[in-house]
Amino acid sequence: MMIRVVSLAVAGVLALAGVAVATHEGAKVSKTDLAPIGTATATGKAKLVDSQNNKVKVKVKGLTPGMTYPWHLHEGATCAPAGAIVGAFEPYGELTANAAGNASARAKSDNFDTAGGYSVNVHDPAPPNPPIACGVLERKGPQGEAKGHEKGAEDQNSS
Repeated sequence: MMIRVVSLAVAGVLALAGVAVATHEGAKVSKTDLAPIGTATATGKAKLVDSQNNKVKVKVKGLTPGMTYPWHLHEGATCAPAGAIVGAFEPYGELTANAAGNASARAKSDNFDTAGGYSVNVHDPAPPNPPIACGVLERKGPQGEAKGHEKGAEDQNSS
């Protein structure tokens, strides 16, 4: 009888793990590299996971140690000019640089639609808070390449 109970418990745990994996597989993932703006030195990465629990995460380096930087998602697939701030992710987690000048933060939303394009901005902590790094989020396909991106497209455009 004890073996049967343990077997049922293990089966239940595996079933729950299967549900979690199935949910993750259906997620839409968008990523970007954050590039410095103007004379700023901040660089990094951002990732947006559009699933049941929508999440956006940023990792930035080249910041001033101990400073907290405002950051957020903007509507529109462009860094200049940035569109309206996406408020569904508020509050955005604090992006505070450690002693090495690196920082990471997250935000999540129960209500979000990734149908439009989006960019991620990191802003200077001093008013008027101009952006110091930005990247346009691109949906990634199964091999990690941007969907719709054809190999050699840059060569065709440079002609």
